Amino acid sequence: MEGSSRQLRIFQILPQFDSAFEGVYTLYDIGAIKTDKEQPLSSDQIEKNINELKRKLGKDTTPLYQHLYSGVSKIPIQELTWKDPLANQVISDKSELKESEGDISCIVKEVLNVLKDVWNNLAFDSEVAKTLNEGTYQSTVIVSAIRASLKNLPIDTSFFISTSEKQSVASADRKGEGNSGRRPDIMFVGKYREKIFELMYIECSRLICSPQKKTDDEIKLWREANDGMYWVLQSFKPDKDQFGIISMQVAGNILHLNVIVRDKVNVHRYYHLQSAKIPVQLSNESVVTKFIETLLLLRNIIITNLSLLYH
Repeated sequence: MEGSSRQLRIFQILPQFDSAFEGVYTLYDIGAIKTDKEQPLSSDQIEKNINELKRKLGKDTTPLYQHLYSGVSKIPIQELTWKDPLANQVISDKSELKESEGDISCIVKEVLNVLKDVWNNLAFDSEVAKTLNEGTYQSTVIVSAIRASLKNLPIDTSFFISTSEKQSVASADRKGEGNSGRRPDIMFVGKYREKIFELMYIECSRLICSPQKKTDDEIKLWREANDGMYWVLQSFKPDKDQFGIISMQVAGNILHLNVIVRDKVNVHRYYHLQSAKIPVQLSNESVVTKFIETLLLLRNIIITNLSLLYH
């Protein structure tokens, strides 16, 4: 009985609600009630907003903000309307912030193909591998895996992987005229605006690595990365705390990924990012996954660095 009474009251209220809604709707129509409906910007307001945005961007002299300032300056103000984000001092971007899952899947398949070839190579049998020389290990496993992880980067042929223990121009520059620079086992090198850049250094041991070799390569790597950062900063001023020179140490069957960055007070900071076992023999899923994750992290850093250099 009580439920029926409640339903009856609800049915009595509904017509009253409809009448009230019609009354309010009519008030909106005649303008008695104001709304917060967006009002279009005038051409003068749009021009004022663009000039204010350019003033804000012009305060920062980093390459990124200089690029943004240049881009905003090239846009015809008369073509903007109040519906455009830029007219309201909002910089919008519809490009992808990360690679698509399809692109990443292709890279993963490339790395897995490299590992499959290694697993089928008798030279990496558990007994034979102990006597494997450093050069074979580098070329068959390390360089092949890195090439696979960096495939289809948004770069031209001006960037490449050097595997001939080429002298580091960054190291030679730091040591001074007439002195020879260090010779990393592997480098990721490129030429941009007539300047040679070294964005990654790699030192590699045999599959059996002594403690002394591991220590020596650790020292060599951070010095190479430090030289590389000073070399880049001679020509470009990439955003601090964002641009980093990569160092990778292959000590036996362990890969160590590191990066050096310059912070906001111009101090160079050397970070260890991740270590992973290199699955030279058929391994379980967790080992393979961690190895591929580390290579994808390397790829992301390279993409970020190239973007900061180009812009």
